[in-house]
Amino acid sequence: RPLRPGTGSFLSFLATASSPQRGSEVSCDRKSFISKKMPQEEDIEEETPVKPLDEEDIALLKTYGSGPYAAIIKKVEEDIKGISKHVNEMCGIKESDTGLCPPSQWDLVADKQMMQDEQPLQAARCAKIINPGTEDAKYVINVKQIAKFVVALGERVAPSDIEEGMRVGVDRNKYQI
Repeated sequence: RPLRPGTGSFLSFLATASSPQRGSEVSCDRKSFISKKMPQEEDIEEETPVKPLDEEDIALLKTYGSGPYAAIIKKVEEDIKGISKHVNEMCGIKESDTGLCPPSQWDLVADKQMMQDEQPLQAARCAKIINPGTEDAKYVINVKQIAKFVVALGERVAPSDIEEGMRVGVDRNKYQI
């Protein structure tokens, strides 16, 4: 019923609008509405038997959402991981930022003996080799935050052991490699 101006209040309109009109049988009971429209969970379980998935359904679910090249890409990624692992094994030991080898290769007993026999060395980097391959070859070393020095080899080092750019141990007194 439309609300006409001056015919009553808004609340009286709501009261007349919500009441059922003559001749209509409308049930506003929420409980009966839910029970008529929505089947209960127990009814659903009894009505439809559960069918187990067969192998074809499982295979379909596994491939659902994957692209046409997913299997090929996965195989290539595994090949790349295997090849990179093989290359890393062939390269040997990598030099770390700290200059230490992995703990599995430490020899603590020999290190203690060496510390008692000789003084500790200072780390430097061989910047350049002057007159390489001769007996009077000299090496330019760069000691971090100190200076660059031109030095000779120590008694126990062969000239073939030293390359440009290599980290070397330097005697603190004589600055020999």
